[in-house]
Amino acid sequence: MSEYLADILKILFFGLPPIVVVVLLLLFFPEKIEKSSALLWKCIGKLGGFFRSARKRYIKHDLQGRINDYVKRLRSKVPGSFKDIIQLEWVDAKMERSSLLEDGRIILRLRSNDPEDHNFVHASYLYVSKCLLLKTKRYLSFPQREALDIFVTSKLLREEKDAVVGFFLDEYLHPKTSDPKSKTALLIDDFGIIDRAGFFFPLLVQELEYLGDKVFGRRREDLIVKEVNDLVIFLRPVSQRTIGDEGDLNFNGSYTRFGIVIVGKRLKLLTSLVPFITYIRKNLVENDVDTIYLLGQKENRLKIDKICEEFTSKYFCARSMVITRPLRFRDHTEHVLQYMAVLRRKEVDLVIPSDKGISK
Repeated sequence: MSEYLADILKILFFGLPPIVVVVLLLLFFPEKIEKSSALLWKCIGKLGGFFRSARKRYIKHDLQGRINDYVKRLRSKVPGSFKDIIQLEWVDAKMERSSLLEDGRIILRLRSNDPEDHNFVHASYLYVSKCLLLKTKRYLSFPQREALDIFVTSKLLREEKDAVVGFFLDEYLHPKTSDPKSKTALLIDDFGIIDRAGFFFPLLVQELEYLGDKVFGRRREDLIVKEVNDLVIFLRPVSQRTIGDEGDLNFNGSYTRFGIVIVGKRLKLLTSLVPFITYIRKNLVENDVDTIYLLGQKENRLKIDKICEEFTSKYFCARSMVITRPLRFRDHTEHVLQYMAVLRRKEVDLVIPSDKGISK
């Protein structure tokens, strides 16, 4: 049973009148209603003749519904990564495909005579490139922006319409990464490794979002670009670590400072939470780390939350989530559900001077 049908049945079990059910669905699941209506328009369009215009309606609702649904799920991990709703407009075949921001919407202008799968790919890439981490991209290099757009678009297509991935590879990924030494290609490879560890959206994209929220003095894009590259380089071995590794899990940049705390040693959890609390206080809190990521088994959720409560005077819980991650042992890998709590320092410097952390 799909998640959508399960949601409907939950509402119906309350014995509400059908009209109330419809209103609730439109209020809370508009993207799912739009995806369902797309199937109806697709069927009508197959009748041809008078119903030929139904094809445009199918493409429009299918595209809007799928992308808005993906964005809604992504916001549970990184609320600020996407902030705008998609709207599709058709243009003449001679006009360029484009995207623009207007009144909290991303308006995508596509050619009506393009094949529907091609339109879905073009629209997805235009949408991601226009509104993913919009503030942060002001400070990033072209390869960094391009790699983010390509990688996130590929994730969207895999989840929402896997059948169009081949066209995306031919039209976007392969042309932009044909040189394996290109910075874009190398970054996409790193993103894949970080994503397989479950850290791409909950950690990397979140840190980039926080970076975009800061206001810089006399901007030094070269330093910010270097720090983002250093962040990716730092997360790659972290994503590949095996159980028992003691590598550094703290990133101390000039603009980005965070620590990852693995709450995983069962013996310590069974006896006392004090070792974790002491470590966080001495190594992270006293060093004014901006963000603390606590990560452990899903069944240890309450204990992780209790650790977080020890630091409410200086930190607040920005969000918590359950993610699927691979645990790498020496001889095998297990995919497990893990709980992540994100603590954010209450008094983070939002105005960053251009010479912070730079020797004169």
